[in-house]
Amino acid sequence: MANRASRYARYLPEQKLEISLFPFLSIFLSVMGVLSFINILSSIHSPQKIEMATELEQGYKVAFQMFSLPDGIIIVPPVSRLKDLQKKVTDADVRDEIASIIVQREQFIANVKTYKGSLDDFAVAPDVDNIVALLKEIRFVNEEALKHNFLYEEFILFGIYPNGGKAYHKVRDVMAYSEDAASISIGLEPLDANWTLNINGTPTLDSQQGVSQ
Repeated sequence: MANRASRYARYLPEQKLEISLFPFLSIFLSVMGVLSFINILSSIHSPQKIEMATELEQGYKVAFQMFSLPDGIIIVPPVSRLKDLQKKVTDADVRDEIASIIVQREQFIANVKTYKGSLDDFAVAPDVDNIVALLKEIRFVNEEALKHNFLYEEFILFGIYPNGGKAYHKVRDVMAYSEDAASISIGLEPLDANWTLNINGTPTLDSQQGVSQ
């Protein structure tokens, strides 16, 4: 009889302990909602600053920056390492050409730094001839660095604001038909509408800023 009762007990339904996750999920979702709301308020009232540095490097690659805004582009060319390349050049004509490039770049950077208005207003519509000239300049610098075994290569880093795609695509259209652009690497960095530009500071490239050929 006992054996029969024990066998029967095996088939009795087991009572399982059930724990409801609803209170936990409710609190978790409430906290996430509050944090998201705080993040939105922070982005609206406390816009982040993007450092628009004159010297932005990734190893031996140095960024020739182009910020694409709704009304045009702002270029921020590198200078510091270019001076080191100039010291390596032995040909007087080439050295003078690099010196002229340095002077022009330093003057442009000085104009950006001393500009008192909004940098958005400093942007200019990309001109085809100017873009072609910049591409030739970058190719010239890179080829001279290669000839003199100097670890230095300029690449174009685009920083694109919302509604800044028109200026960006105009530059890329010119590059698509330029032999000078064929050997120049390209980087791309999307920028948030609430970010502001600050030319002070000299940060280096982080892992989010990709470089492509």
